[in-house]
Amino acid sequence: MAPGGGRVVVIGVGHRDRGDDAIGPAVADEIGRRLEHVTAIAREGDLAVLPLLWTENDDVVVVDACWSKEPAGHVHEIDPDRLRNGLGMSTHGLSVADAVTLAEKLGRRPASLTILGVDGHSFAHGPMSRELAAAFPQVVDEVIRHLPGCPDTAVGGPDAT
Repeated sequence: MAPGGGRVVVIGVGHRDRGDDAIGPAVADEIGRRLEHVTAIAREGDLAVLPLLWTENDDVVVVDACWSKEPAGHVHEIDPDRLRNGLGMSTHGLSVADAVTLAEKLGRRPASLTILGVDGHSFAHGPMSRELAAAFPQVVDEVIRHLPGCPDTAVGGPDAT
């Protein structure tokens, strides 16, 4: 159970067939396999449904691809208020920022909301880039560190025994 009394929910958004945009769904899938106490949802397509995927008591982490000058796999924590002011990212019709605004208008803002952008550099049709695929285990570990109630050691990195 999340500190807010609801669930811990990870929502990975993106398109699996658009290169590095697949990072969100891939992270959600992996966290769903590793952490049975976390509700993990991979969402492709329309993001207008995001507010319906959580309740007001849930602690929510949204993972989406972004682009910056950082290396592929770099994880940015993005303040939802700054995201709404146009400093975020989206390759979706309705952006994550729009979905957050919609949630507020519907009275469905979760107890806590963390938005994580994962740097990618290739968004053409096809598989995830080699660079991002190589960074994937570290990206998953970093996302898990952002989950309420999950200690930094919840998942070992590549050097774990």
